Amino acid sequence: MTIKTILLHLAEDPRNAARTATAIALANKHGAHLVALYTVPPLIVPGYIGAELPAQVYADYEADSEAKAAEAEKAFNETVRKEGLSAEWRKERGFARDILMAHAYYADLAIVGQPATDDGVPRGTEGLPGDLALASGRPVLTIPCVGDYPVVGRKITLAWNGSREAARATADALPLLATAEEILVVAANLQSSTAAVDIATHLARHGIKVETKDFHVENLPIGEILINAANDAGSDLLVMGAYGHSRLNELVLGGATRNVLRHMTVPVLMSH
Repeated sequence: MTIKTILLHLAEDPRNAARTATAIALANKHGAHLVALYTVPPLIVPGYIGAELPAQVYADYEADSEAKAAEAEKAFNETVRKEGLSAEWRKERGFARDILMAHAYYADLAIVGQPATDDGVPRGTEGLPGDLALASGRPVLTIPCVGDYPVVGRKITLAWNGSREAARATADALPLLATAEEILVVAANLQSSTAAVDIATHLARHGIKVETKDFHVENLPIGEILINAANDAGSDLLVMGAYGHSRLNELVLGGATRNVLRHMTVPVLMSH
């Protein structure tokens, strides 16, 4: 697999510039075409209030969202023009989750922001990274809601548990793994005693050298193990499978996907 089309999600969001910088760096590194997709959420009001709102309220919302979209488009175009990058701008109205799923099918990598609960996060993006990876079948790179990440993939932590999801994430991340300087494979609670060696051997056949570290922990959440391992290794990217258990189980009981997305401190690439 190669990365030749990158889908970047933008919105009325103060983190647009940080995600754009990461996307541009990856597009330059892999010779990829960058598609910026700006989503404008609908104005949502309770039915009993909506019926009473004057038409001017809706008109003002449309005008304001159009002005902010135009401002974001100008900033994006100016940035990619300076980089001499192959890029395009798209804008659609509706819920980000639904729009991105339709566009992600035609990309090799989708880049989105970390879900958060503060007022600066676009409406309709809660749970977006996991949902997008689950529904689109494409790898999703999530950028934390704080910090700048102009370099992603120099030092990588790869989560490995011998599952289908982990295998898919590893395969999707091969273009990044192939150019990394350091890779730590975190093997957690493996059923097979040779699984860590097997994945290291598999990657070695691709010319990728890794260091492996085994964890056998029953009480500490796997998500916490992965975040701590990535931080301790000084990694700038965590690669992992998404929703190894059913999404319903993870929503009700918690799970590695939800835990990592909530507490991530470095960019995370997820696949399902």
